[in-house]
Amino acid sequence: MEQSNLQRNVGIVIGVVVIVVVVVGSIIFGRKSSDAVAVDQGTSTSQSVAVNPVKNIVPVNSSSGNEDDDEDNVGAQSTNIPPVSPVVVNTPPPATTKKSVYTYKNGTYSATGSYMSPGGQDQVAVTLTLLNDIVTSVSVTPQAGDRTSQRYINKFLSGYQQYVVGKDISTLNLSRVSGSSLTPIGFNNALSQIRAQAKA
Repeated sequence: MEQSNLQRNVGIVIGVVVIVVVVVGSIIFGRKSSDAVAVDQGTSTSQSVAVNPVKNIVPVNSSSGNEDDDEDNVGAQSTNIPPVSPVVVNTPPPATTKKSVYTYKNGTYSATGSYMSPGGQDQVAVTLTLLNDIVTSVSVTPQAGDRTSQRYINKFLSGYQQYVVGKDISTLNLSRVSGSSLTPIGFNNALSQIRAQAKA
């Protein structure tokens, strides 16, 4: 009987001790948790402060375009400076160069050029007008020796002016015009004489 009472008393004591330990442990654990939370909050606060160590800095207005501000201007009130428009310089096109000195004198000149054809020697009389070394008008009078020569001269006459009028006489030289290759030889011969006459 005494032994059972003893066991019961020991069980009660152990139960009380366990309760006390649980209560004390919960109190201690609760304090540590709150301290940990406080530490975490303090850490996050210090970290946030570390991220933004500089306060009350007024941003510089980007529209001012001033990237070389001094350190003394940090925190100063920014001023709105209007952007500077780029200056556009319109360069005029180069002036067209014109000949100031001309090789030939202005005027109307005539010469007769000769050439050999299958029918013998033929001639063409050339009259042209020069203005600042440019041929402004031209005419050709044929002097054919036979009908065949006359036919080729007529071919020449039908298309030669487009190769002569408006051209510089110093570079003018005909080769084949409308199927005629001999008549241009006589024309070029007359041009050589006219160049000699009109030489300035």
